[in-house]
Amino acid sequence: MRILDRNIIKFKFSFLLSFVLLLSGEAFSEQQRVSLRWKPSQGAESYLIELSEDREFLRVHHFYKTKNFRYEFNSQDSKFYVRVVGINVDGGRGVSSPIISLADKFAAAPKVKVERPSTVVASSEELRISLGDPKTNGPSTNSPGSPNSQKQVPVSTYYRVNGGEWQRYDGSISLSQEGWNEVEFYSEDILGNKETPKKTKYLKDTTAPQVRLIGEKKGPSGLIEIKSGAELTLQVTEEGSGMEEITINLAARDGSGAEVNQTLSGEEAKKPIKISSSGIDGLSILRWEANDKAGNYIQSEIPMLIDAKHPACVFAPTEGKLREDGIYYLKENGLIAIRCEDPGTGSGLSKLEYKIGNGSIQPYQNPIGFNTGIHTVTVYTSDRVGNQAEFKIKVNAIKPDWQKTGSELQEK
Repeated sequence: MRILDRNIIKFKFSFLLSFVLLLSGEAFSEQQRVSLRWKPSQGAESYLIELSEDREFLRVHHFYKTKNFRYEFNSQDSKFYVRVVGINVDGGRGVSSPIISLADKFAAAPKVKVERPSTVVASSEELRISLGDPKTNGPSTNSPGSPNSQKQVPVSTYYRVNGGEWQRYDGSISLSQEGWNEVEFYSEDILGNKETPKKTKYLKDTTAPQVRLIGEKKGPSGLIEIKSGAELTLQVTEEGSGMEEITINLAARDGSGAEVNQTLSGEEAKKPIKISSSGIDGLSILRWEANDKAGNYIQSEIPMLIDAKHPACVFAPTEGKLREDGIYYLKENGLIAIRCEDPGTGSGLSKLEYKIGNGSIQPYQNPIGFNTGIHTVTVYTSDRVGNQAEFKIKVNAIKPDWQKTGSELQEK
């Protein structure tokens, strides 16, 4: 379900919330998880995910703070209402998102058996989880109707993280260690009845996926230069909660030509991603956005030069001209000059060579002279990314060596 919030005046925080039903639990147990997502908001440095027992949010029961755009709830939060509030760098609050009932979402979420704890939580500078209200039965297994729940005997809940010291639970637990965290907890009433400690695991993932372009180097322009049609390869690294999705766009900056749009998710997003540049020419931008299952998000772009055109050449006789029959006619001592250029958006000229007739190929350095007669000239040129072209012209070098004759004038 997607809900679009209105823009706010003080901070431009807007929220597009969606819920995804996810499955998790302890070894061979049945549990549910519900995932909340929202679009990043301009001006928001972090987000508060606030939970309340009443829809009007007269009192915030507890909250989670995160810099990401996704959070997963476990069954201990299923009775609450939730909203998201953007916080700017100075700590100012934006307008809250729409309020959503987690109870409704959990009611629709299926339960499945899983073989190991795999609770994934969103990343946060100060990640906090909740075991319930410490003023009631907390996380105790007392079921409704049991003697303890009827009497509402006051209880105290204790917990420890990763085998550390036991601490009294006051409403939330801070997880500071990156990676898997094992949380143990139990409740004890005022009569000394103590339940068997339970265990659960939470994955704190604060590292966004790493995306890099491999196998390409910058050219003389200072940009990555490739031949149009060549494949680019993106390598994605995600060692935390796993890849959720990556979206890739490649297009010419001026909007001309073809455009590539590609979206991959899950395991497919972790394999090397091949991107074709066919049909794209000129200064272009390769963009990507990627997020993992914990909500860590990254976006980046790389400018590059994609060259689809080969160099073009022109020929200029120094003493002569091009006749209508397509042959360059040269006077005595005439030369043919060759000038080749890559288009303005190209990678630049790399090679210019020529041969006369069946002779050897030589690098072009200066205008070419010819012996008397008709010749075929083949010109070879290429740019820095490998676009090649071949041009052929005919040259007729004429040497005026005829005898001057005539008759004498005679007087009558």
